[in-house]
Amino acid sequence: MNQEMKEMFNFVIDEMGRMEERINKRFDALEYRMDKMETRMEAMQHEINACKLEKDTLDILIRKIDRLEARIEELERRTA
Repeated sequence: MNQEMKEMFNFVIDEMGRMEERINKRFDALEYRMDKMETRMEAMQHEINACKLEKDTLDILIRKIDRLEARIEELERRTA
């Protein structure tokens, strides 16, 4: 191989190395963003589960209040 070919070959190899570094930086940035999104999604899932639990608790309390009100009305009718 002559000198010009060696220089061109080295240039191509160097450029491939620079491209690999840029690509790796992009992948690292994307991985960081994905990790942040995953963390946020997990937090949101916890919030959703808490909201579901609150809703279920409220449903139970409302049913209990309705039953107690019905019992009070029945007792009021009996004593009136």
